[in-house]
Amino acid sequence: MGDTRAHFWLMMRMSKTVGVDLGEALREGRLSARSYADAVTRCRGCDNAQGCAAWLDQTETAAHTPVYCRNADVFDGLGRA
Repeated sequence: MGDTRAHFWLMMRMSKTVGVDLGEALREGRLSARSYADAVTRCRGCDNAQGCAAWLDQTETAAHTPVYCRNADVFDGLGRA
């Protein structure tokens, strides 16, 4: 498993890039605390963190996550902010 803090920030960057406000989703009840924690854990299990960071460095906005993102369903389900 990858570093929790590093993957938390990758998720924050990904959410911003795809236009999803995770904090708002939590406040509105569209995302449970458990689902959020599970998403961070899935991200930690990804073996492409460096590729993800590079993609985020090169991508200001995107309609969808990269195909390898383990949380694509979470971001797609929450839609754009």
